[in-house]
Amino acid sequence: MKKKILTTNFLLIFVTLFAQAQEASYGVRLGANLSSISSDDIADDLEDSRFGIVAGFLAEFPVTEKVSIQPEFQYSAQGNDDESLQVDYLQLPVFLKYNFTNRFNIHIGPQVGLKIWEWEQDGVVEADFNTLDFAAVAGIGVNLTENFFADLRYGFGLSNIIDDENIPGDFEGNSRNIQLSFGYKL
Repeated sequence: MKKKILTTNFLLIFVTLFAQAQEASYGVRLGANLSSISSDDIADDLEDSRFGIVAGFLAEFPVTEKVSIQPEFQYSAQGNDDESLQVDYLQLPVFLKYNFTNRFNIHIGPQVGLKIWEWEQDGVVEADFNTLDFAAVAGIGVNLTENFFADLRYGFGLSNIIDDENIPGDFEGNSRNIQLSFGYKL
């Protein structure tokens, strides 16, 4: 039921935004991810964060002079440093963005991720990851010029990303990441 409500809300937002697309701006962003899986079930020697990349496309739709909606589509390499705990996602964050000035902004919103790759190794018990990851993301941004920008974000996983079907006991973990990225608006 929650997935249907979330999907319906995303569709309503996109339909509304595309109807007002005359002032929309579009862009690309590329950056670095420092991510981890937060879990009491992961051994101490496997807790090191993974350094990865994030790359994607964005659209910004002004609602008022200071408020806009910014949906994005991005690739993100996440997980822990240990190979058995690495997973990559295609993500769709949708931000409510507030511009304090022409230079500084904050943004917050939900994000859904679709697993596209996970480390697999035959003959060894490894973590299997669920197909979807739901997260809340908040960030700050700065417009360096009229077209170039930078942002710093923190993503907090809301769902269990570990599929514990093949692992004895209840094994749970949530994604966490910090992203620093630079972008260009067309």
